[in-house]
Amino acid sequence: MPDLAPLLSPRSVAVIGASDDPKTIRGRLLQVMLERGYAGAVYPVSRRMKEVRGLKAYPDLGSLPERPDMAIVCTPADAVPAVLEDCGKHGIRAALVIASGFAEESGGQGRELQARMREIARRHDMAVCGPNSTGFLNNFTSLAACFSPTVENKTVVLEPPVHSGRRVGVTSQSGGFTFAFLSRTQGRPIAYSTMVSSGNEACLAGVDYVDFMLDDGRTDLFLMYMESVGDVQRFRRVAAKAADAGKPMIVLKAGRSDVGRRAAASHTGALGGEAAAYRALFREHGVVEADDIDGMIATANAFSYCRPPRGYRVGLVSASGGGAVLMSDSLSAAGLELLPFDAKTEAEIKSFLPAYGSAQNPVDVTANAIRDVGYARIIDIVRKCETVDMIVVVGSLAYTYGIEKDRQALLDLSVATGKPVVFCTYSSSSARAIELFAEVGIPVFTSMPDCARALRALADYGAFQRRWKRDRDLLEAPHNAAPLAARLRAAGTVLCESDAKDVLAEAGIPRFAETLARDADEAVRAAERIGYPVALKAQSPDLLHKTEAGAVVLRLDGPDAVRRAYAEVLGRVPAQARDTLRGVLVQKMAAPGVEVILGVMRDPQLGPMLMIGLGGIFVELVKDVVMAPAPISEARALELVRSLRAARIFEGVRGSPAVDVQALAALASRLSRFAAEHADLVEEIDLNPVIVHERGLSIVDALVITLPETQGDTSHGERAGH
Repeated sequence: MPDLAPLLSPRSVAVIGASDDPKTIRGRLLQVMLERGYAGAVYPVSRRMKEVRGLKAYPDLGSLPERPDMAIVCTPADAVPAVLEDCGKHGIRAALVIASGFAEESGGQGRELQARMREIARRHDMAVCGPNSTGFLNNFTSLAACFSPTVENKTVVLEPPVHSGRRVGVTSQSGGFTFAFLSRTQGRPIAYSTMVSSGNEACLAGVDYVDFMLDDGRTDLFLMYMESVGDVQRFRRVAAKAADAGKPMIVLKAGRSDVGRRAAASHTGALGGEAAAYRALFREHGVVEADDIDGMIATANAFSYCRPPRGYRVGLVSASGGGAVLMSDSLSAAGLELLPFDAKTEAEIKSFLPAYGSAQNPVDVTANAIRDVGYARIIDIVRKCETVDMIVVVGSLAYTYGIEKDRQALLDLSVATGKPVVFCTYSSSSARAIELFAEVGIPVFTSMPDCARALRALADYGAFQRRWKRDRDLLEAPHNAAPLAARLRAAGTVLCESDAKDVLAEAGIPRFAETLARDADEAVRAAERIGYPVALKAQSPDLLHKTEAGAVVLRLDGPDAVRRAYAEVLGRVPAQARDTLRGVLVQKMAAPGVEVILGVMRDPQLGPMLMIGLGGIFVELVKDVVMAPAPISEARALELVRSLRAARIFEGVRGSPAVDVQALAALASRLSRFAAEHADLVEEIDLNPVIVHERGLSIVDALVITLPETQGDTSHGERAGH
């Protein structure tokens, strides 16, 4: 990985292809850089101009008075590789390529140019941003190496006069979105460190810039717009580094729909992964996923001022009864709780309220009480309540007198409490009112749903951090266990139920009461030993749809029934499966319980993903499933099981007993570890169904599909069924 300091914090810059014309991108870029006050040396490079914007121009890199740290390449796409090669020969360590016409365009020429760029950058160990980039902004050095209309606009403030002291870094594959954050937060006390338009990410990805900012130490949270994760292992390492530092990554992943994925491919040449797999990857690494830019900004606002709370319980204080009701609805919709206050808290609040106010949660303080008492005294009472993890105040910011009067009390309160306190206004708000709250460490929201979602993200991140400390060591999964790896390689592409369970049993996954029989007498002996009733299933890697072929017979209750069924099963085995027939599996009929599906799917970008879902109609009709990247701990597996929408079924419903979710969590964790240890060998695993009993569980059916030896194309057509 090249050093990114010469790119993002250069002491001097060469602008290759510089222009005086502000109507062109290359002319506007130089104008913006100079007008925004970059203090380093700037060297225009132009073959035909002697001077550009009052600066001496040079005909080539060899004519420069010094070797610049970074070159901004403002040439057409087809000239970029040669220019980068020249930069490398002159020892220039970084380059920003703004040209388009690379992998984002159809046809092979652009991809070839991008590949040449990548090879040149690698060979010269050069940090190259782009191509197809709008540039970057470094607020620490006042370097605006970009042609963004937002940054060009001199009325746009790059640094708010008041902010929390925490800074936000931005990376975006969309050039337009990069500086949209700056535009949309004008008048809000949010401070940025570095904002990077990563473009096509030919050489450097968004996480590389995040990694640099983490090492630099002056950025506290990150906003990322991405169309592809790219190198997943690199992403995981940087996400883990951010999690270790307690610095959240707030991500908007585009291309979550089929249409969106097609748009992403044409925009930057990136390929989007499955939305559910990305969501699982993000959740398990503490990445905060947002749905839109407004959600990202609201969440950044919360993280800029608030530490993550210890739970999901909200104390709501409102100057308006209507505001209390609407905010309660938004908080509940976001999955946050409003629990009753204890008697002491309620009594203290009531002493300040008129008779028509409400001291319950939510508190209707009334406008009169706010004018007389102020917000601080009520917040101070609420924050001490044990059933409150964070506090939302709803009121009007149409005037600032009350806030100014309460300022010192609010400041003392903000310093004293470790619980997040936020304000949401239902009226318009002046910049001064927002600044006053920022001065005392309280963020202001102008949308109730955005406020609620931001608090939910804050609470989720707090829960993640607690989980991260518990499970951190699991990230380093062991490599292939040699004996099992050899078994998997020798087993072929498809392992039928019996073969799959043999391998999984060696990995510590419990096997159900069953025996593989090769004739009717052996089947009867097995049934007598196992105990009736039993099921018979033909076993062949070429017979995946056993039930549809009639090669499964259930609920056999005696030796004669087993003999007849054995003959029936053999007679129904399709011709193409007879040569690979392993025998007939004699299996104990499972006791009643809750039907579950466990599986592993190898996402082509993200690697092995564990899936846990309720079986039967739940998985077929409502798709009640949850995913996580392998491996996961047993404790995490239990949390995921309990996060299923219909998880109450495990506790027993309509007279049925509670079932052993701990055994299910143990199985899920073992399966995830097996998948992680053999990530380069396993394509799919299906344990379907798994019946969870009052004590223990039964794996009724299993299938393992391995990767072809080439591993270049991991697709295998239609998903195999049972």
